[in-house]
Amino acid sequence: MNITPSSVKNLLRQVTPLAAVEPRWSISVRLLLAMNGICLGLLLLFVALDYRQEMKRTLSNTRVALEEESAILLKAVEAIQHHGTEGVQEFVDQTCRRMEDTHARGHHIIVESGDSVIQANIQGGANEELLAVMTGAVRTPEHAGYYEGQKLIVGMASGRNLDVYVSEFISDIHEALIREGFRRLGGSLLLGIIAGIIVNVVLLRIVVRPLAELSVAVNEIGNGNYGGQVNDFRSRELYSLARAVNHMSVALAEKEDRRRIQLDKARRIQRNLLPEHSDISGAIFAALYVPAEEVAGDFYDIFCLADGSWIVFLADVTGHGIPAAMNATLLKTHFEDACERFDNLSDIARHINRRFTTLTLPEDFATAILIRFKPQSRILQVINAGHDAVLLRRRDGQNREFKSSGLLLGITEDSEWSVEEYTTSPGDRMLLYTDGVTETFDCHKALFGRHRVALQLNSTWDKSPSDALKAMANEVNSYRGDGPQCDDITAIMIEF
Repeated sequence: MNITPSSVKNLLRQVTPLAAVEPRWSISVRLLLAMNGICLGLLLLFVALDYRQEMKRTLSNTRVALEEESAILLKAVEAIQHHGTEGVQEFVDQTCRRMEDTHARGHHIIVESGDSVIQANIQGGANEELLAVMTGAVRTPEHAGYYEGQKLIVGMASGRNLDVYVSEFISDIHEALIREGFRRLGGSLLLGIIAGIIVNVVLLRIVVRPLAELSVAVNEIGNGNYGGQVNDFRSRELYSLARAVNHMSVALAEKEDRRRIQLDKARRIQRNLLPEHSDISGAIFAALYVPAEEVAGDFYDIFCLADGSWIVFLADVTGHGIPAAMNATLLKTHFEDACERFDNLSDIARHINRRFTTLTLPEDFATAILIRFKPQSRILQVINAGHDAVLLRRRDGQNREFKSSGLLLGITEDSEWSVEEYTTSPGDRMLLYTDGVTETFDCHKALFGRHRVALQLNSTWDKSPSDALKAMANEVNSYRGDGPQCDDITAIMIEF
């Protein structure tokens, strides 16, 4: 199995942390809903309690009014009693009719005189069942009873051999109270709406709007826009929070400035590690080097041995940024040390790998290409340590690949690689590149791929190596579009 940085990176991309579930409601919405809900709940509770108290008071007043009415009717009946039963009957009929028209429906009057019962004809005449209900009701504390499924309240007045009962259905009282309750509820709702608007405006000005400003400021800081300031607020808590955010923003801006200065220096140091001169005997050398961040994990170097042959070293350390750049610096040191110790390509690769495996963390490794070219014999030796295939275009138009011949650097100390040899001809052209080229994505997440790299090598055959690399860089940038550069890009072209 061929382990490459690209396969490891693809695996790491699949391991993503669980996304935090974003709350559906903001604090401002929750606060407004809570306040308005409390206000509405208190209003409904007030209406319910008011209705209960009003019902109790109205029933008490109604009972008193019915008792007063029965007392008045008793005196009137006593005054006309000498006119006989017919006179009393006519009086009761007229009184009930006026009550039906002006007071309340379901108003009942019963006059009990000895063995006779007088009830208004409009109410169906004498009714023993209704009389029993009304006489029983006056013996209860509430003076209430039930007739034909409806609750009624009764007032009574007694004289000599004469009793007068007056009743009224409570349902009629309920209807009147409900109508009055709705009228009062409408007024209360209007006042509640006005109060709610005032409360909401106050909440918006004192709490919601400042919190929104703080949220925007914190998001700006989270996006890397350090140094922004939030206006002070009048409330003590929000004032303290705003001051803390402002201090944090300034402190982060100062740290970011220091970080940028340090990264800029690290970038210049890393650039200084690259070979100053690319003049090598027997070939034309050109390089493209585009870090994804200020510093990179890609690295290349050239070393000329004592016999006049020269070695090109290209490495791609896992990741990018400062950790990868530090490992790339180690590789340069190991490479120069190996070239000073050995003149055999396999020995150089083994020494670099042993030192790199010993000094780096267990999870750090690198792919690499080592090329040795002997100008006098035109013999080319290639070691590929888990890297993308090296492309060689012969002057007759045929392409050849030098594929991986062993493990990556940093896996085990005793790794071995086979060496491929090839005798070059004038005009042969070799292309080395890191996976930042092939793994460039377009807007549809499609890879640039190796086939496009090969097409670039063939289509720029008539250009100089430096111009050919510029054309490939333009093609890669055009393919990526407005998307971000996700990995370091390095390419080397050698024309023999």
